[in-house]
Amino acid sequence: MRAIFAIGMLTAVVTLAGCGGSDEPVEKEEPMKVEDTAFGPLVGTQDKARDRANAAVEVHRENLDDRLEQDEGDSRKEEPARD
Repeated sequence: MRAIFAIGMLTAVVTLAGCGGSDEPVEKEEPMKVEDTAFGPLVGTQDKARDRANAAVEVHRENLDDRLEQDEGDSRKEEPARD
């Protein structure tokens, strides 16, 4: 009977001990900067790739415009002004 009572009291004490919290305020840690993590080298990679792709598109567009001007001639310069 004493063993059952002791086990019951021990269970109650452990349960109540788990419910309590500290009275001290918990300081929140600031998250790490992304540059300081394992993903640091990847920061900005997407922006760099987008910038390079846009630059390549612009160069290609300029080359196409130059080629069109050479093949067709600059029609804007050749047409006489109409009033």
